[in-house]
Amino acid sequence: MMNETITLAMIVKNEAGNLENCLISVRGQVDEIVIVDTGSTDGAMEIARKYTDKVYSFFWREDFSAARNFAVEKASGDWIFYLDADEELVPGSGDLKCLAARDLCPEAYLLPINNPIDGVTGEYNRFFVLRLFKNNGRYRFKGIIHEQVAVPENGVVEIAEGPVINHRKLPAGNRNRKRGRNLSLLIKASSADPRNRFLQYYLGVEWLMLGKPERALQFLQQAYRNLTDENLLFRGPALRYLIICLNALGRLDEAICLCLEADLKYPEYTDIYYLGGILFEEKQEYQLAIKWLSQAVKCGTPPPLYSHQNGSESFLAFYHLGYCHEMIGQTDAACGYYLQTLTANPKYIYPVYNLFLIILAKSGPLRALEYFKEKGCLNNIEIAFTAAGLFFKSGYPDLARLCLEENGTDRNKDEKFRFYLGKYSIFSGNPGQGIEFLKQISAESEFFVRSQIYQAIALLLQERYSESKSKALALWKNRLARREARILLGLTRQMQKKGILDNCPARIGEDDMLGAVREILEECGRCLPDGRVSAGFDSIGLIEELESITKNFSHKGWLTLYEYYRDKTCAWRDFVNYKFGLGGGRS
Repeated sequence: MMNETITLAMIVKNEAGNLENCLISVRGQVDEIVIVDTGSTDGAMEIARKYTDKVYSFFWREDFSAARNFAVEKASGDWIFYLDADEELVPGSGDLKCLAARDLCPEAYLLPINNPIDGVTGEYNRFFVLRLFKNNGRYRFKGIIHEQVAVPENGVVEIAEGPVINHRKLPAGNRNRKRGRNLSLLIKASSADPRNRFLQYYLGVEWLMLGKPERALQFLQQAYRNLTDENLLFRGPALRYLIICLNALGRLDEAICLCLEADLKYPEYTDIYYLGGILFEEKQEYQLAIKWLSQAVKCGTPPPLYSHQNGSESFLAFYHLGYCHEMIGQTDAACGYYLQTLTANPKYIYPVYNLFLIILAKSGPLRALEYFKEKGCLNNIEIAFTAAGLFFKSGYPDLARLCLEENGTDRNKDEKFRFYLGKYSIFSGNPGQGIEFLKQISAESEFFVRSQIYQAIALLLQERYSESKSKALALWKNRLARREARILLGLTRQMQKKGILDNCPARIGEDDMLGAVREILEECGRCLPDGRVSAGFDSIGLIEELESITKNFSHKGWLTLYEYYRDKTCAWRDFVNYKFGLGGGRS
């Protein structure tokens, strides 16, 4: 079957921030674009007209299916493909035209959609949804909200592994506003059709995603009970969300019973074994958790009909296997699983914390650095940043600097790299070198203000008071840095022992000032002791003056100092407990 044409049919409202990326992603995949505007006021339609002249207006009447069916009616292609404006086709993941041109092809295809959970770690949920169908008049949308393409009797639908649709993660505020809108429409639809199991499912999911598991529970229970295996595309996620909901409510035993039931009914459903492992882990039944998590790894990626959280069969399971082994004292096995986690997904950096604590407790900081080097962890820049931060917070700024230097990547133009290398150089006794790194940070950089603060601190450490004063006065011009500027000016005055500083800026609120003092004190408290670095590096003097400034405030200043040293003491106590097995846990 050749020369089959495809129309992208969209409904859009106020998506100027997303629409262009969406339309760029379908270049070469579709022959026609139809965009139906349901009331945009943000310039989205000006963007739309750059890509198509088939832009139509549709009066919004709180019915998504009506708008989508209007778009379908305007399409002239042999096939209809639909996206939302906050979705994109993943490059290289498949070809719509190849699907449409297949001999004896079906009338419709289910395509995978990745719904992001955490954009930083790359976690997402994958669902298969009917998105490509023949424009033969037999396929239309149903439902005023969370509309679905109704498959006619004898309709033939197949699953395609690609192309993959990626859903863009919205900012929390926008996401919650959309969920609120969805809820109102779902409640309206459900009141008209209270036994609709799909509406029950969506109501449960919306309440759960809004952080209301107590409201979600009844709907998810009804959906799971009423959906059948003929609706496995919905029953699978209903089961998964129901387990998550029960866990959120602290009803672990009920959730485990569901997992045991699903183990018999859906033995290929990886996510159920992963969730079962998490439940047993929370009950501190680590051996059982290991059994269930190992089964998740053994199952691998589940069949497409099951909704799936990526990593349940790999990096997420590996991480929790590591944690469970760590909790029963099998630290070598734990380290092995933590390393597997980083190999499977270097963006999922949480195992770095566990590895750091285990090696630090067993063999000390130098061995921890060597371990990360030997295992190749520092070749990944994000892991290197994470490890460096841990060394710095633990009082080893010299090892933090070495973590970055060991990365081996040419990052001369990376301002984040230069900033942290400069910061760690300052506190490891090389303030001059640190200043040189920080001077390279451009004024437009997100690190610029902090680079100026650390340069001023470095100048104080070198007893270059007039330069530090000039730097602090320049910082005062930036509203975002006035607290720190005021503290730095006070430090300069104290360390010069010249009394009150001339032209000292007006006093800032006491709470803000104390917050800034504590932040600087915490950073300077990680300096290497003066005895371990060359002359001309007065970290002890700087810390003493910070303490003195803090004491000059009211009783709140003394309280700030008390809390600072109490927290440091607690941190060391927790580490000793961790090292000697006195009840310490994961940091």
